[in-house]
Amino acid sequence: MREITPRMKGTALIIISTMGFGLMQIFVALTSDAIGVMEQTFFRNLIGLIVVGIVATKEHISFFGERKYQPQLFGRSLSGFVGIILLFYAARNANQADVTILSRISMFTITLAAALFLHEKLTKMHIPAMVLAFAGAFLAANPSFDSSFLPLTAALMSAICNTVAYTLLSYFAGRVNPLTVVMHFCVFSTVASIPLMAPDFQIPGGWDLFCLLMIGVFAAVGQITMTFAYRLAPASEISIYSQSAIIFNAIFGLIFLNEVPSWRTVIGGSMVIVASIFLFMYNQRHAAKNELTPTHMHAATSGGRIA
Repeated sequence: MREITPRMKGTALIIISTMGFGLMQIFVALTSDAIGVMEQTFFRNLIGLIVVGIVATKEHISFFGERKYQPQLFGRSLSGFVGIILLFYAARNANQADVTILSRISMFTITLAAALFLHEKLTKMHIPAMVLAFAGAFLAANPSFDSSFLPLTAALMSAICNTVAYTLLSYFAGRVNPLTVVMHFCVFSTVASIPLMAPDFQIPGGWDLFCLLMIGVFAAVGQITMTFAYRLAPASEISIYSQSAIIFNAIFGLIFLNEVPSWRTVIGGSMVIVASIFLFMYNQRHAAKNELTPTHMHAATSGGRIA
């Protein structure tokens, strides 16, 4: 029997993570008529707080990190919190495939941020990949706007928040434990959600309560599996598989919400995936030649979900 390598385990976990976040997005859409976006955000983070707290306690990991890293941790938590709100708003009001394509542009905006703030070299090979990805996202968004313009703008803005969050994550590498970063985010987001959801809070009924719990459960599944995936294998080797979210979420949208992807969505999503594969293969070759550090590779290629 073939030995299961850490890379294979990491790949499996990143795919499970992608599916978890995709199902989270579906349950957000299913409760959009009865539950406000801030109440959804609260439950998403409350369940995550409980699950991550248990894991962090079991591994004897600090919940909030050292005092000297608090400005950066608060910046990462704030950007993640705003990104989640924007993503949920988009998922409630637009087709899931379109939302996912636009939010997954973060793989390329992270590359730009790495060039600007981490002094990564932006080569001539990165540029065509990014142009192709942005063109695909524009096509999927559809100039005639089958999905509403404002929700898709929110999805794009969530990708920008994701860029800020993951640029800060690269700073934490070797300084702050990943579970501490997630725990800090969960506590911050849960507390910050309370006053914002209070004016429109609705006591959920049986079905809505189940969906709210599933939002939190699948978000926690996605976050925990993603965290451990990057422990098992380098981001440069497995991050490309997170782009499978474009395919999974299109399928989930079709099954659960009867959303049939338009030809623009199919072509635009394919362009983003092809550009991602191109950038992934180039980064692997570039890493082998120049011996990039894990921190740089994570920032340039992760493109993962806001945690």
